[in-house]
Amino acid sequence: MPAGSGPHDVAPGGTGPYGITTTPSGQVWYASLAGSHIARIDLATGKATALRPPTKGQGARRIWSDSPGRLWVSEWNAGRVARYDPKTRRWREWRLPGTAQPYAVYVDDRDVVWLTDFAASAIVRFDPMTQRFTRLRLHANANVRQLLGAAGVVWGAESGADRIVSVSR
Repeated sequence: MPAGSGPHDVAPGGTGPYGITTTPSGQVWYASLAGSHIARIDLATGKATALRPPTKGQGARRIWSDSPGRLWVSEWNAGRVARYDPKTRRWREWRLPGTAQPYAVYVDDRDVVWLTDFAASAIVRFDPMTQRFTRLRLHANANVRQLLGAAGVVWGAESGADRIVSVSR
């Protein structure tokens, strides 16, 4: 798909493209909430190839790449975070603590995974090295839909509380 060539119908399996990311190598991937899959967009043709996480109907909501190019996916319906490694074609999933609804996902410059949990009104830090979750409570009904960061800090927009939140690492 040449840059500036306009919109393309790249979504396999119907409606639902929701989150989007690029990997360090320039691949483009999206998450489909309605379709419960992720997909890689072929930049030459504009066609997308869908891949399904192991949990059926998990509701892939957002997606983010880490520095090696592995893809991290928030699974809204399943209360999990998933990782897909395009090099090995292997999936791994972890259940967030409690009754979780993970929405946003962000991977920082240290490859630590950050998620938002609508059910707990929290930001959740997941360290893939230790496989431990740390929950940081927010205002009631914070509804953080997007995360982003810079060196030493993660930012989120509490759309439900009309506030911006920052977490120092």
